[in-house]
Amino acid sequence: MQSPDLHFQALEAILQRHAAALEADVRALQQTDETAQWPMAWKQVYNWHFANCFARQKIFRNWAADAAAWNLLPQRIYPNQGNRTPQS
Repeated sequence: MQSPDLHFQALEAILQRHAAALEADVRALQQTDETAQWPMAWKQVYNWHFANCFARQKIFRNWAADAAAWNLLPQRIYPNQGNRTPQS
């Protein structure tokens, strides 16, 4: 039986490895589709849909809810309109 410290070290390594791969895939798709060149209105819609895609994944939704309940998530300030809910 492993100690909790060793278990959580291994768990963090797993999460970091998969997070890095996920970020690389997303960045590659963004680069291919040239999302940085999109107009602000498209970026606003993109950010809303991106957050929905993320939140629809049960594992992320559950873990984010746990992190929020423990006050582990940083306060976020969104400085531009590209990070707001899309307007109809």
